[in-house]
Amino acid sequence: MEEECMVDDENSGIKAIAATPDTTDPDLTNVVKRSKAWYMVVLMSLCYGIGELSHFLPGTTSRAMSQELEYGDQSCLRNESVPVQFGGGNTTCSDYSNQETCNYVLTNQSGGSSFCKWDYNGMGIEYQILAGPSFILAFSIGGLMIGALADRYNRIVILAISTIVFSTCTIVMGTAQEVWQLIFLRFGVAFGESACQPVSASLVMSLFPQSLHGAALGLVNWGIYFGYGLSYVVGNYIPPLDILGQGWRWAYYLSGIPGFFFAVLLLVTTSDPRSLNRSKKNDSFSLEAEENAKKEKKEESPSIWNNAWINLSHFFHPFVLLLCLGACVRHTAGFSWAYNSQLYFDYYYPGTDVGLWLFLVSIVGGSSGILIGGAVSDRVVKRAGLQARAWVLAASQAVASPFAAGVLLLPPPYCFASLLIAYLFAEMWFGVLFAILIELVPAAACSFVIAVFLFVMNNIGGNLPVIITPISKLMGYRETLILFYPGFFLISAALFGLLGIALRNSKEGRKKSLTIAENCDS
Repeated sequence: MEEECMVDDENSGIKAIAATPDTTDPDLTNVVKRSKAWYMVVLMSLCYGIGELSHFLPGTTSRAMSQELEYGDQSCLRNESVPVQFGGGNTTCSDYSNQETCNYVLTNQSGGSSFCKWDYNGMGIEYQILAGPSFILAFSIGGLMIGALADRYNRIVILAISTIVFSTCTIVMGTAQEVWQLIFLRFGVAFGESACQPVSASLVMSLFPQSLHGAALGLVNWGIYFGYGLSYVVGNYIPPLDILGQGWRWAYYLSGIPGFFFAVLLLVTTSDPRSLNRSKKNDSFSLEAEENAKKEKKEESPSIWNNAWINLSHFFHPFVLLLCLGACVRHTAGFSWAYNSQLYFDYYYPGTDVGLWLFLVSIVGGSSGILIGGAVSDRVVKRAGLQARAWVLAASQAVASPFAAGVLLLPPPYCFASLLIAYLFAEMWFGVLFAILIELVPAAACSFVIAVFLFVMNNIGGNLPVIITPISKLMGYRETLILFYPGFFLISAALFGLLGIALRNSKEGRKKSLTIAENCDS
């Protein structure tokens, strides 16, 4: 007989600080075949990956978009219409700081055309708004709304509809004629993708025992690195093909198409285990008992917004707030590099083919890190309790910091080797982070608390990199990235270490694994 997944409350070792009664109904215990559960995880990961491709695509197509739509900063760039053999030598176009000198570099040696040109470089405050705040605003609001809905309604349907929304907006971004249109459609991409993390985490809790939470969430979050890495391939290699004369626009058309396929697979081949459980219980009711149950539920259940307000209180526990503070700092470091990596290489190492390098490093390093982090934390938590996950977070970020500095101090290709090691350790954090969170909140509040957590984390971590542009004009672009990338890794490591100490020294002591409430199992 095929092995089945069930939530294991007896062996979880988790007890509530606030004496929360166990209201789990054994008749509603979710039973799903293990192979089907992992299939659902893979499908959720693919949806997340396509969403992240749309999320990070503006960072890899920014220069081409800005030159056609004319927005952002301008600087001296290599004139791609002039073949290298016509001149240039050791000329670095970025050394010229004004338009007059830039447009007359080696004119005679390059067949009458300047080897450099003054043009939009894809950087500037308009790009930072497009990459960060415009996405984070809708992502945060959408996460709160969808998180509240996912605690009550069919999670598979919610995830499928959200996937269709961000895929549609991605395709339409390819038709934009003004930068404000990109920003408006970016709202739609973010709102749709905001369902991925809270809905997927809630489903994982319904499908797997606590001993597999870290590994399952790691596989779901693998989609982040798949999508992020793929954005470098699509953004670097599709626009130069100039398909039908559309340039960068086809990068968006092609990125949006797969989401429709995955959404259909979700609806056709999977079901919300919570809905299945309810239907099984309802089948055993007599008609009279069923009507009484509905009346009782209607009378006693609070409205969806009142319920959300009640659930919000779980977010303000000191351990959750400390976890969130560390996550905000760590998220700032990640976004600071993600939003500026392509532009960094374009600025300091123009002409370097970074697409394949960054794709492979992101996929290998990032996905390996997140899977290893989940598996390691699942093993150590059995021996040392919940604080062990916090130790994993702190250690991984501390080890990653010097290698992240190497990315910015070493030239290609050595910087990519350093980036691979940095990703391998730094990206252990995401699955472990949410494994801690879901073990610190009650079952009924799982999706909503995750949504609130993401709201805070993304608004700080996603918006703070906007100040990189003004700071870089004071202390240099590379120096600013060193501060925000490896520097914030170290700060987050210290905060996660404090959380580990707090968990270890809690009232329950070492003999009892600490949580705020019961496991998120439905």
